[in-house]
Amino acid sequence: MKTEAYINKIIEDTGLSRSDIQNLVEEKKEELKGLISDEGALFVIAKELGVDVTSENKELLNDIELNISDITLNMKNIVIVGRIKDIYHVNSFKKSSGEIGHVGSFLLRDNTGDIRIVLWDDQVSIFKDDRFEKNEIVKILNGNAKKGRFDGIEIHVGGFSKIILAPEDVDYKKYPKIKEEFRQIQNINADLGSISTEGKVMNKFPIKEFIKKDGQSGRVGSLTLRDSTGQIRISFWNDDIEKIENVVVGDFISLTNITPRKSNYAQNAIDLHATPRTVITKKDKEIDLKAKFIDKIENLQKEKGYISFQGIIMTIDDLRKISLKTGDEVSLLSLNVSDDTDTIRVNAWREKADELSKTLKNGDGILFKNVELKFSSYWQKIEATIQNDSSIEKIDLNIPNLKISETPSKEKRRTFSRNFTEINSIQSSGFFEIKGIISSDLKKIHFYEACTTCRRKIDNCKCDQKGNTKLTMIVSHFVEDESGKIRATFIGDAAEKLIGKNADTIIKVKDTPDYEKLLEKFSAEIVGRDIMIRGSVKFNDFSDSYEIVASDFKDINVEEELDNSMKEILT
Repeated sequence: MKTEAYINKIIEDTGLSRSDIQNLVEEKKEELKGLISDEGALFVIAKELGVDVTSENKELLNDIELNISDITLNMKNIVIVGRIKDIYHVNSFKKSSGEIGHVGSFLLRDNTGDIRIVLWDDQVSIFKDDRFEKNEIVKILNGNAKKGRFDGIEIHVGGFSKIILAPEDVDYKKYPKIKEEFRQIQNINADLGSISTEGKVMNKFPIKEFIKKDGQSGRVGSLTLRDSTGQIRISFWNDDIEKIENVVVGDFISLTNITPRKSNYAQNAIDLHATPRTVITKKDKEIDLKAKFIDKIENLQKEKGYISFQGIIMTIDDLRKISLKTGDEVSLLSLNVSDDTDTIRVNAWREKADELSKTLKNGDGILFKNVELKFSSYWQKIEATIQNDSSIEKIDLNIPNLKISETPSKEKRRTFSRNFTEINSIQSSGFFEIKGIISSDLKKIHFYEACTTCRRKIDNCKCDQKGNTKLTMIVSHFVEDESGKIRATFIGDAAEKLIGKNADTIIKVKDTPDYEKLLEKFSAEIVGRDIMIRGSVKFNDFSDSYEIVASDFKDINVEEELDNSMKEILT
């Protein structure tokens, strides 16, 4: 019998006694909770002891094939079969040895459930196989069950494991194909793997060229997609740009095998990124753009997504040109619209802004149809954005006792919302509030002359008529909380407020022997201060990390913080 052959082979190669081996068998069966036979346990034990029993491998492995629902934590030498449901990212990392490692994962499904499969190092090469795609049958040999993210169980596939695509010894009828599910845009998040979605193309942006960190050139093209629940940006990189050559604004398309990630351009936003496996299909479909009507503007603060409402234009800002984080310069028109309950800020961008700036005026009654509501971190309120498929209709509207439009004062806008973000959880550009302790010395103070009108460096001033100049300084420190640290930069008034001296005074000492002592004095006063900062976060390619530029900061009063915490607990 096979069991006897295994026992003899183990005794021969290891010198263990028969009773020792039998004890190991019982321990292995207990570990695997009765899911393995004596033969299976002996096979696993032999493998762990380095005893070669590969001649019996194939026949025995078929005996211990498991369902996903059978998998329990710390199982070893797992054999499992299923279909690929989702494909996740492949990431590189630096090992403690200094070598570069690789890890990738995908979601496997059988008739009993789903489980995440994690592949390490050379095993990730399977991601380059043309057959490695959703719905393909996969067989995994010698996987190990480990605790994964969110306390779930994952199967890890390492150097002693084997993964087989389209295996020949599997009954495919036992594993029905997974039906493609198109995810609504409002339900897309960064924790998902490869997904499918569909919608109407609202914008298609010009292709941009850029230089990668390795010095190579790259290209990116993008479009925005809209469904009945929201709108999302989709980027196509390098050769994948060919996939959208024949896609035009107004097309209804479906996309499969596309990957969501946190946006680098907007706080709390998600973008989609195409992969070589992304497939685009044009469809003869339309989306339902009937947004519900909200009768009172004050109720808009409780809504999200696409809505319709009406009101009277109270103020219209001048048409402005805005430089986006993508490098594009676009038009922006903002107006305040009121009824007898509240006022809301409405924004139009690009061609819509140019068009509406010529036709709208104060006092117009307007019916806004199918506009998108978004929360403004700057104004701390919900705003409305006019999209390409929104409609703006002038109507006769008589509203007594209109709510007067109030533009928040500079001081009011500086009020902290106290919606603090942990430093290590910042994974996108945007406007954030953080709190922590200043942990690094002041090494250097930078100075430059700035235009008092636009506050840009004189060399970068874009004012029609250059006004006065002001000496401006910049200082930087690391700020730490319990989760991590971030470089914080203080400019102009914020820098003077932090140091307690104005730039004109400090620059007089800059070239004297006392300058280093002055920096030491400032450091002693600054390091260890508990502060809260609100400001703009951007990714710095040079430091390969996110940094925050403080628009305002405030020293933390410990007693005040305790009082606030108690109020939150009691309310």
